[in-house]
Amino acid sequence: MNQLIVYVEGESDRLALTTLLKPLIDKKNSEGIAIEFASVGQSGNMSNNKKALLVKYPRKAYQIIRNNRESAVVLLPDLYPYNVGVPHVNYSQLRDGIMYSFAAMLSEHENELRSRFEVFCFKHDLEVLLLAAIDQLQEYLGMNIRRTWSEEVEEQDDNNPPKKIIQSLFHKAKKRYGVGTAAEILRKAPLEDIRAKCPQSFAPFLEYIEKLEP
Repeated sequence: MNQLIVYVEGESDRLALTTLLKPLIDKKNSEGIAIEFASVGQSGNMSNNKKALLVKYPRKAYQIIRNNRESAVVLLPDLYPYNVGVPHVNYSQLRDGIMYSFAAMLSEHENELRSRFEVFCFKHDLEVLLLAAIDQLQEYLGMNIRRTWSEEVEEQDDNNPPKKIIQSLFHKAKKRYGVGTAAEILRKAPLEDIRAKCPQSFAPFLEYIEKLEP
């Protein structure tokens, strides 16, 4: 294994993860594994990005893995909103739906490709990492934040996912939440702190990367 490509929904996700995971990316690179984050794009409707990632990118992953036997691909969509791309209201259903699409492309001689394709998700979206980085978030916004969300940051009300909470805080602080904002905030956040606060979905993704071997 010498290459891992992680596909995410948008540029904000790509920039944030590239920044937050820099120590881990550098470590794996020194071991001979190049890690690249790539996005579907930055459309006005992120549901369209999620649908594209779930519907079109299993085939893209198949082509990459088939053509480079030293590569692996991960799809990392948001869990929210539900039932976009494939029927799902939880991670298990999301993963099963994508894996089914991927497996349907394999010939009987290509079963080994399954081990080099995986699916993780943000629960519920990228902004869960910002809720976990509350100290850095407060510093960026220049105000004290009274937490109105669950202490378990990955356990939020489905109708009030992290992105809506973050947008509300930025509105209150009269600041713009742009494509590169999450990366700016997470630049100062210790990766291990974020992992500890996001044990359900984000931590397993980090563990997957850590276990990759050349």
